[in-house]
Amino acid sequence: MHEEHLNPGGGRVVDCASDESCKMVTCEVCLTEVPADAALTADVQDYVHYFCGLECLAAWQEQARKRR
Repeated sequence: MHEEHLNPGGGRVVDCASDESCKMVTCEVCLTEVPADAALTADVQDYVHYFCGLECLAAWQEQARKRR
């Protein structure tokens, strides 16, 4: 069973791999380029999930948690 990911507004969030026109960003780029202090912002979490994938989102959130 595939679990859907929803943003705080209830909208479905897909990943870039599901979109033919999207170019994935490496997780290393997301971990260094996306500010950790934005970890609580839904839009930024959606961005990381979409462009970098779920595993990277989890790593990015953990990195942000450790910095706090």
